[in-house]
Amino acid sequence: MKVLEHRKHILVTGTHRSGTTLVGQTLSQADNVELVYEPFNLDTTRYNFEYKFNHWFEHVPTSRKLTEIQNEFDRYIPNSAFQYPAKICRESGYSLKTPLIYLKYLLLSEDRPRYLLKDPIALLSAGWLYERYDLKVICMIRNPLAFAGSLKKQGWDFDFKNFLDQKELMNTWLKPFKEDMERTDRGSDFIDRISLLWNVLNYVILEYREKYPEWLFMKHEELARNPTENFRLMFNYLELEFNREIEQYIIDFTSKKNPAEAKSNDLQPRDSRKTIDTWKDRLTDEEIKRVREATSEIYEKLYPENDS
Repeated sequence: MKVLEHRKHILVTGTHRSGTTLVGQTLSQADNVELVYEPFNLDTTRYNFEYKFNHWFEHVPTSRKLTEIQNEFDRYIPNSAFQYPAKICRESGYSLKTPLIYLKYLLLSEDRPRYLLKDPIALLSAGWLYERYDLKVICMIRNPLAFAGSLKKQGWDFDFKNFLDQKELMNTWLKPFKEDMERTDRGSDFIDRISLLWNVLNYVILEYREKYPEWLFMKHEELARNPTENFRLMFNYLELEFNREIEQYIIDFTSKKNPAEAKSNDLQPRDSRKTIDTWKDRLTDEEIKRVREATSEIYEKLYPENDS
């Protein structure tokens, strides 16, 4: 049964450090939208989501545990009037009251929430999630210099064994990067690894852009320059009401009155326009040159207008 557009669940994904947290949090301000935080994240425990992934950026379609993962998500993302009350009963614990609880939520099925999965770590499985659960997808993109600068500030490195250990994935979709990953895994520095990671993730995004033109692709730089209008575009795409309270929420979170830098990893108000250029103070001239050279081929396909 096809889900009506305004009832579909939502996936916000893309490269990490591209604004997915702000996007997910802002969209969840809409009535009846329930935020689900990063089910693919290895370091996060989600309420009533029991499956634990083995790799960062797990590719579910080629996983040896595909059936187990599908069963968990089938329980977690109810896509019909009958699945939602079953989920409520399961999560509240079965008792003598269970039939009444089921009936209550079945009768209130028109009010069931739209789940918003905010998860950049789900990027490689976004196509699977979209096709299996008929989601509306927003995919965030950020230029390589800002990506590298943000990861450098956070101290977030990457171990390519997370990809290399997914043998079928490496022999198929990511085969063009296999030698580079093996070489980088044996000996490299932070800039080598982060540049290659940006290339891999955005190669995937380019493939999605070709295969799923119905998704909404949004560049971090576009959102930062004009947050109100671009969030309005997202709300319209998802058929969510964009009201004055939500507009004020966006203004408060992105105003030039806010600092450019965050004091912690927690989501907090920032001057969105200034976030575009923070990489200039985080990367050395040599690092900027190396990132540009390493990412130029894919960058030119994503940013033909030289947007950064």
